[in-house]
Amino acid sequence: MKALIIGLGSIGKKHFFALKNLNFEVSVLSKSSTENENFKLFRTFDEVNLNEFDIFVICNITNKHFETLKILDKAVNNKIILVEKPLFDRASKFNSKKNKIFVAYLLRFHPLILNLKENLKNEKIYFSNLVCGSYLPNWREGDYKKSYSAKKKLGGGVLLDLSHELDLAFFLFGDLSLEFSQNTRLSELDIDSDDFAFLALNAKNKLKIHIRLDYFSKFCERKIKIYTKNKNFIADLIENELKIYEKTGLAKSLKFEINTIGILENMYKALLENDENLCDIKQALKTLKLCDEVKNG
Repeated sequence: MKALIIGLGSIGKKHFFALKNLNFEVSVLSKSSTENENFKLFRTFDEVNLNEFDIFVICNITNKHFETLKILDKAVNNKIILVEKPLFDRASKFNSKKNKIFVAYLLRFHPLILNLKENLKNEKIYFSNLVCGSYLPNWREGDYKKSYSAKKKLGGGVLLDLSHELDLAFFLFGDLSLEFSQNTRLSELDIDSDDFAFLALNAKNKLKIHIRLDYFSKFCERKIKIYTKNKNFIADLIENELKIYEKTGLAKSLKFEINTIGILENMYKALLENDENLCDIKQALKTLKLCDEVKNG
């Protein structure tokens, strides 16, 4: 099968390696990339015969996602279009009856998350806390101040950049409503985007969910804690470890050998099988509407 990646930044390169590992023939559309013997490079849509491709992966800057998706959806039929998260920089209506459109919330295909979701099926959950904190200057090579994450107008900021946690809350707990939120810039980082977000959410059956995101933690932390009537769960997405506690203490500890490329491969396999765990455009828009609600106070 043939895939076209639009935009080849840090996440675009990871998509590239995952697709190559699955024996896709991969081409790239990018104005900033250089010629490479491992792929065919196009500079503009005018140079591409889009009907040659089976899958399109939109990995350019967030504030270009809507425009790029609109171009693709108009030009092709019966194709798979995958948009790197977040779907857009704000909630915008987009309907397509021509193509299958999904959003790359890849943590839905982390084996730890799938195991956790299975373990929760018969549990009465009353509280969950999701935390994701790391130090933005350590994310990528080069000057962090020039990255899209640092620039609000490009769709940067923790709320959108780290929206995996919001999507996971929908994925694990169903529909959510916002009770309280804070979203601002707190730290010494030289950016104009938000570097802190806190959300207090409600789900069905009186379930309470707290989510905290930041760009300024000098230590990396990515954990989901879930409290149920009989058990507690701690999912550590940095150590790839799931701990299950019962009333007598730690009952089970599970380790998972996985990396980002491997999780992306799992997601692409799911795309080809039209897996029910995929994040479709309808669900991704729910996440964006929640982000907009937080931004608007």
